Amino acid sequence: MARGLQAVLAIVLVASMTLAGCLSPDLQEWGPDGIEVAIDKDAGIATMSTHTGDLSLDKEEANLLGCDSDGNFSIAEPATNKKIHIEGWLHLSKHFPDGAASSSQGEMMSASAVIIELGRYDNIIPPEQGKVDGVKWNNPSVGVQARPPGQDSSSKFPHMGWAVVGLIPANEEILDGFGGLDWHQKIRLEGWLLDGGFMGNQEIHVSDDGRCRIYAGGNNAGFAGTMLITSMEMEKHGVIDEENSYNAYNVPVISFTGYTLLLLGSIGGAVFLFFAVSGLIRRGATLSAKELMTEAQMIAAKGVKREVKHDTKRLEAVSGEKIDLKAQKSTTIKAEKRSNKPTIELDDFDIDSALKGAHRPSAKSIQSASSGGVIQTEEALEMQAGLDAMDEARELEEAMQEGRVVGQGGEMVEPPSSGMVVTRSKPAPETSTESDASSRKVRKTRTVKKEPEPEPEPSPPTTSGPDITDDDDFSDFTF
Repeated sequence: MARGLQAVLAIVLVASMTLAGCLSPDLQEWGPDGIEVAIDKDAGIATMSTHTGDLSLDKEEANLLGCDSDGNFSIAEPATNKKIHIEGWLHLSKHFPDGAASSSQGEMMSASAVIIELGRYDNIIPPEQGKVDGVKWNNPSVGVQARPPGQDSSSKFPHMGWAVVGLIPANEEILDGFGGLDWHQKIRLEGWLLDGGFMGNQEIHVSDDGRCRIYAGGNNAGFAGTMLITSMEMEKHGVIDEENSYNAYNVPVISFTGYTLLLLGSIGGAVFLFFAVSGLIRRGATLSAKELMTEAQMIAAKGVKREVKHDTKRLEAVSGEKIDLKAQKSTTIKAEKRSNKPTIELDDFDIDSALKGAHRPSAKSIQSASSGGVIQTEEALEMQAGLDAMDEARELEEAMQEGRVVGQGGEMVEPPSSGMVVTRSKPAPETSTESDASSRKVRKTRTVKKEPEPEPEPSPPTTSGPDITDDDDFSDFTF
């Protein structure tokens, strides 16, 4: 639905731009870098210049050609009592923003050109047979080809009742007015024909109604030539002359005020549609969330949000600073490029450490030789002492449970609290003597010490048979 509203909005904006004339054509400029025309009606002379593109025409003069007081036109006896008129239905228009590269001065000065089906402006009606086709339009009026409705050839253009006119602006207002030469509307051109290389067709026929209106060219065919335009009237834009400038925003159907209201309404409608579409999107997202989440989850989410808001206000009241709970953008730490070359420097060979290899600490010990490059801390030493004490207590407890902890006189004694030598002897047989008991081998001795680096525990002795020092049944070979 949002896409449909956006499409409607785009159509409305494009339509308003068309009505406003924002799609106006590219035209030549007025001034030293473009076209300049000065008219001296009393002397009957027009001075013209153009510096458009590669063209250069500087202050060229031409005589103004019009009709006498009776409406008659004559080249031999030029008059300026009445201006020339060309009226009819505008079929096509063409603009020359870079000028027309031609040897004719009139073609060089023509900023635009039109194809008109001739007729009286007040009586003209839209043609029912269609428009011209097969148009080839390289210059404003010379060599133009077109095929009017009902004709089978375009090379004979302009046909009888048709005109192709190169338009020379008499002032800046007229040049701007060429931007309103929209196709398919009534048009009336008023101005002067020019003699010499500005004129074009030499054989001109005008109407006999006293209005000095051109209706045909040579041999009663159509008209092809240039014309200095001082005023023009168009159905869509009204009269345009030196006193009535062209207004691209003037639409006769709704007037300038109506168009302004339409433009403002379009802007307001666009803003309304934007917020409406945004609201629909948010509402759709809310409905989707309600469908995906249960009622309990929704209540829990609202509770969490309420608690966060309450705690935030409380912290702000205590700290006096505003708290922003927006998640900060995480920063990515680039991995350092490691070199292929080794970067670890090894210590020199330590001969003392090698000599003490036979007296290495136990694998259970967390200590290390200082010559190995490891620094021992006080915490490590205390931990090691604690582990040693735990091992001593555990072994003494096991010995007491087995009844193997005895004193020197053979009596049971309490486990020592400090370092002492504990001996364990094998009980003597009944036939043994005191001398034999004194010569028996001591099976195991253990020295309990509180030292930072205790000696490794000796592995228990393993025997595959009876001890050779024992006298019990050693000489009995009876089977």
